[in-house]
Amino acid sequence: MRAAFSLAGLALLLGPAQAQDTKLTIQPGHGKVIQEYVVTERVQPVTVTIPLEIGATIPDGIKLAPVPLGMVAKVPEVRNYEYFVAGSKVVFVEPYTRKILQIVQ
Repeated sequence: MRAAFSLAGLALLLGPAQAQDTKLTIQPGHGKVIQEYVVTERVQPVTVTIPLEIGATIPDGIKLAPVPLGMVAKVPEVRNYEYFVAGSKVVFVEPYTRKILQIVQ
């Protein structure tokens, strides 16, 4: 019983992002909606010098933006994340760990 409380306490201390692996699954067809939103809203791309791959940590120098309500309305699964655009890629990031969760091309 004490071990169960210790693990629960550890999960509370570390927070939800640290306590478990966060995954983001973009529903079929939503990738196109995301790309269209980025083009329509003229989201400015950033220059990135690191490889973009799932699980990579984004450096502090790259500014992340909250996902806009207009995108959330069309793609609700991205609600709790932040993002940036690099070239033709829309990169969704876990805001607390800054780890890449999903890349839409």
